[in-house]
Amino acid sequence: MKELNKSHLFGISLFTLFGFSGIAYFILHFSDQYDYADLFEDLLASESIFYGLAVGLLISGLGFAFLQLNYFKEVNNYFGTIFKSFDLEWSDVFFYSFCAAVGEEILFRGAIQPFLGIYPTAFIFVLLHGYLSFKDKPKFTYGIYLIGVAVVFGYLMEKFGIIAPIIAHFIYDVVMFSWLKQKNKSESDGI
Repeated sequence: MKELNKSHLFGISLFTLFGFSGIAYFILHFSDQYDYADLFEDLLASESIFYGLAVGLLISGLGFAFLQLNYFKEVNNYFGTIFKSFDLEWSDVFFYSFCAAVGEEILFRGAIQPFLGIYPTAFIFVLLHGYLSFKDKPKFTYGIYLIGVAVVFGYLMEKFGIIAPIIAHFIYDVVMFSWLKQKNKSESDGI
């Protein structure tokens, strides 16, 4: 199996941003109830931005706190191993986080959730990210937390529109990527 590298991650990120948005457009194009363009109404609503920022900071803080527990040591090692070879720059952290937040939220919260509902969409979202393996209890446990996060994203979408879950997702990813970046730097510096 070929090892994932930075150029692969760049390609995956671009596909997530444009491909997922395109899939969402395709899904909503055939709907009589929902319209793709409606997702982007009130993008700059201050209430949506505020709640997206607040929730993003809260869930990333909780996620970071969980991952510091000894129970999640193997989950930490799993993520650390994946990202160790990338040597992430700050521009990478923001780019990957932006692509994931925009593409995934448009597809899952914007196009899938209206048809399946908040809870099934959250479950599918986390399942596709590979967290729900019964063979790895700490990873599975963190996956349950992420289902809760995805449910919160769903409610943000329902209450405030697409920008709130995009911002919350972006902040969560920036915090987690930043932590991995710092963790890998500390380990390579021998700290």
